[in-house]
Amino acid sequence: MKKIVTLLLTVCLVLSLAACGGEKKQADEAEDQKTISGVVNQLGSYLVLLDSDGEYHIFDFGEDVDQSSLEEGDRVTVTYTGTLDNEDPSPVAVAVSETEG
Repeated sequence: MKKIVTLLLTVCLVLSLAACGGEKKQADEAEDQKTISGVVNQLGSYLVLLDSDGEYHIFDFGEDVDQSSLEEGDRVTVTYTGTLDNEDPSPVAVAVSETEG
């Protein structure tokens, strides 16, 4: 009987730890969003942005980004996840908004 109770408590402990680990990962992903501003240099299946330092950055488009309102030459602010200038995986633009200037 003691072995069964011990086994059940162990299973409950492992499951509770696994549940907590998943929540932390989701919170980290939400906090990982950054922004950068620049000019749209090229559009296609990806976005090439020219920043104020004269450097080019390539972004994949997120699912919720509406590319149809963007044109080459537009000044935009890109909210993205991932690491700039990383090719595997490329940073993902989760929001693109036009800026004045």
